[in-house]
Amino acid sequence: MRRWPAALALVLLLAGCGGGIERTAQPPTWQTASPTAPAPATLTAKEAKGRYLAIVAPYNTALEKLTEALKAGRPWRTVRTLARTVATTNAAHAEQLRTTAWPAETQAPVAALVKENDLALRHWKLAGEATSAAALMREIRAAAAHDGGAQANKVRATLGLPVYTKP
Repeated sequence: MRRWPAALALVLLLAGCGGGIERTAQPPTWQTASPTAPAPATLTAKEAKGRYLAIVAPYNTALEKLTEALKAGRPWRTVRTLARTVATTNAAHAEQLRTTAWPAETQAPVAALVKENDLALRHWKLAGEATSAAALMREIRAAAAHDGGAQANKVRATLGLPVYTKP
């Protein structure tokens, strides 16, 4: 498969979408509010920073594993399984981003990130269901076109986090 190096380059671009993996001491605690429960309180800047990093960490980890598999030339079916994991973590982190009560200055950049994320998610799901190496790579490339890197860096700027630089 000569297409893996090109795919690797695309996936490496994707690795920046969440801003890198930064560990926090705070594990995420997510609860779905009941219809009668009051809306969650808006996060403070410090809380929002920790929450954002906790939300994007699983997605970034899944992307790293996919990148490593492509770099190592793993079989396309292995990569497809990893793409399925990327899709699952992508969907979960989009929902968490969508339902978190972000500080006012962070709301618009998060909404833009979620919008771009939703475009990528469709392709990650298709990659996870691919029936050939060609279809898998086509969907990975399509997902890479919506990596959300610019949007994620805007979120990071509003939260006082450093801009992510790709390795």
